[in-house]
Amino acid sequence: MDTRHNFEFDVDLYSRTQGLFAAKRESFCPDAVESLARDVIKRLSTERVTAHDNARVVATSTVLPDMVESFCDALLAGDSGAPLRFLENELSPIVAHRDDLYDYIAAASRRFGEKWDEDELSFLQVTIAVGKLYALVRSVGSREARSPLGVTTRKSAFFASVPGEQHTLGVTIAAEVFRDAGWDIDLAISRSHDELLDRAALTLPPVVGFSVSNSAGLVTLARLIVALRLILPDSIFAVATGPDIKQDILHSLVDLDLVITDAKTAQVDLSRLLFERGEAA
Repeated sequence: MDTRHNFEFDVDLYSRTQGLFAAKRESFCPDAVESLARDVIKRLSTERVTAHDNARVVATSTVLPDMVESFCDALLAGDSGAPLRFLENELSPIVAHRDDLYDYIAAASRRFGEKWDEDELSFLQVTIAVGKLYALVRSVGSREARSPLGVTTRKSAFFASVPGEQHTLGVTIAAEVFRDAGWDIDLAISRSHDELLDRAALTLPPVVGFSVSNSAGLVTLARLIVALRLILPDSIFAVATGPDIKQDILHSLVDLDLVITDAKTAQVDLSRLLFERGEAA
């Protein structure tokens, strides 16, 4: 790729993330997909993508309206590679820095929300485009400065039960096992979706671990991790599940780094992932 801009782009991550979003669209009920898409639109429309920007509202005066419309057209195109080509060929000359790209992402998100509400676009059109936009955000890095989360190897994690989860003993025991091994664990039980997002944005944990006991919680888990990936782009996400959730289904629907089978093994795996991310920084 041409690198006139001052940020990096992970094409493989873009492809994988887009595939995960498409799998959600095909597997979850329409109401769940709509909630997921509206979550992404709302967050990208009104806030900076990373928690370090403290939810700054993006100024509309910094973007060119015609370019925003063309960006939306590229995201709506049937070709999944169209947004990448548009980024390189059209946006690169005017978005030298990652923050400038975020302004266009925010403006495009607002336009999708408006067109959806005004019935100018169908449910399918918007959800496909939002999946590409989310994948684009997940895949952009910066040469100027990496988030501190991307280089840390501190053994600290945020553990929580998925909202609505009735079986919380497992995650509580896991938290104690990790603490005994020297980890700093922040544990949240029976909290709502928004409460978990607020807690994570405040503490910025390098590792986030969730517990979900059955497949009924998959939609809630997927929605939660999509939102958290936008708040904590460099964090490691792990999930412990019940026996009725097959790992291949979990990996095909949820953007995870690790599935936890037991606390001891998870400590080793998470320490390795933290070290690898620190080494790659």
